[in-house]
Amino acid sequence: MSIITIEKSEVLVIGSGAAGIRAAIELYDNKVDVLVVGKCAKRDAHTLLATGGINAALGTMDPKDSWQLHAADTIKDGGGINDTDAVQILCKNASREVKQLAKWGCPFHKEKDGSISQRFFGAATYRRAAFAGDYTGKHILTTLIDQAVKRKIRFKPEVYIFSLLKNKGRINGALGLELRTGKIITFHAKAVVLCSGGHSRMYKRSSSRFFENNGDGIHLAYDVGAKFMDMELFQFHPTGMLWPKQADGVLVTEAVRGEGGILTNAKGERFMKKYDAPRMELSARDIVARAIYMEVKAGRGTKRGGVWLDISHKPKAYIKNRLPRMFKQFKEYCNIDISKQKMEVAPTAHYSMGGVLVNHNTGKTSVPGLYAIGEVTSGVHGGNRLGGNSLAECIVFGRLTPQNIIRDLKKMKRIPLNEKMIKEKEKWLRDKLSSSGQDPTKVKAEMQKIMWACAGVVRKGKDMEKALKEIAKFKQVKLKTGKNLKMNKKLIDALDVGNAFPTCEMIIKGALMRKESRAAHSRSDYPKEKASWKKNIIYTPTKKGVKLSTRGVKKVSQEIAKFLKGKREIKLLE
Repeated sequence: MSIITIEKSEVLVIGSGAAGIRAAIELYDNKVDVLVVGKCAKRDAHTLLATGGINAALGTMDPKDSWQLHAADTIKDGGGINDTDAVQILCKNASREVKQLAKWGCPFHKEKDGSISQRFFGAATYRRAAFAGDYTGKHILTTLIDQAVKRKIRFKPEVYIFSLLKNKGRINGALGLELRTGKIITFHAKAVVLCSGGHSRMYKRSSSRFFENNGDGIHLAYDVGAKFMDMELFQFHPTGMLWPKQADGVLVTEAVRGEGGILTNAKGERFMKKYDAPRMELSARDIVARAIYMEVKAGRGTKRGGVWLDISHKPKAYIKNRLPRMFKQFKEYCNIDISKQKMEVAPTAHYSMGGVLVNHNTGKTSVPGLYAIGEVTSGVHGGNRLGGNSLAECIVFGRLTPQNIIRDLKKMKRIPLNEKMIKEKEKWLRDKLSSSGQDPTKVKAEMQKIMWACAGVVRKGKDMEKALKEIAKFKQVKLKTGKNLKMNKKLIDALDVGNAFPTCEMIIKGALMRKESRAAHSRSDYPKEKASWKKNIIYTPTKKGVKLSTRGVKKVSQEIAKFLKGKREIKLLE
């Protein structure tokens, strides 16, 4: 039997990556009692996998760069359907946050004059990504954790949050399963901040680790009736590893192309000239991913279904200095020396542009008491994320959203826990324990295969309709988890399967509704971008299922509009 304990705080932060820790620091520095709950160990969050860089218009390498141009690049890359308020906030504040990280000791690469160095990322007009080799995310997370430890911020690691708590129409806590002990913990707070990451593990090939990005936050928010936006919009990174099996989908950072990496097909052709001749390998991620997909489909791919990425024309010392993680990664996984040999790559599920609908001026969701930051949210990236913007989003809104929470806290009173709801949710978890049924690990893998085949890089209406029916069948499947709450991987896989249902359904339903190809959303049966679809899809949970509607895109400010020149071409070649 588990023991139910209660942890109290003014603010509960769910998620221990860059967004969650930055939020906790800001709250603590403003004398707020904050508690961070993480699914992983203290220094082990998905932020580690963000390798290439963090965007900020510092102008140290290219003085002509500006926050306005950064914003314009973000909107162009997003297919023009970004939340323009969110973009403006991000780009105006990114430089300040990168400089703050440097002051806290983040070891960004420096130029000889001591200024923070920057590299090119795809679809960026200038060199804008500050970096620490290709371990940028790791160094940023380490820097933030060190600051949190210095402040003695409370932290609860290895806890799987399986339900938010609500009373009198307001979120006031959460229920979590402590993985190592099997204890159920009740978290009681005035407000909750969701920083739980994305949902790239809906797909068979993913750059995320198997235990991350399973749509936890989407399920938590859906369960309490929160609204979502643009769930159909999902980014497939052009370059993931293909072999060996345990490395399938592991990210090959965009920094390789930023440092001069060249893509060729099996015939040795530098194929990007057919898809985006002006930018070549530094085109937008969606264009490069589609280009690789089409090359493979046309029979010009490798035997494993990929293409070649080559950086071997650069000196070995340069590669080991600028791309140390990639050098080590290929050496350890497949004994390849990237200073001498080509890398075999193919698209991999990478980033969730859609997510919880938030007001980025306040961080508020549609449910009182619930705030959200980072990849679990929608709006900043529109239809496709500009490389280097994810870390910037976490850090910028990780500071600004707490400032709004602090103002709100002055008007908040602690709402008593809903004991009936707690008992119902605890029973729900215990009812998941079963000695019979199908293997949840295999069911999860089957759902991922369906999503990859039918709602992946290039989509088709008939395939998605079929996928929707197949996914629905899994709802009725009984899963065999065993009878123990402690260290039970099968139970976690079963919970992940449950988390996946609303995420997969919203992705597919939205993709069916959006009858066009825009940014990362590519439909072979609707291959052109349509002006009539320059809008966002809103998802509202109801008792009968999710309801879809649309809303117009906010007008771009004059400061940014003058930089939005030229039309972004969508290329989907048969």
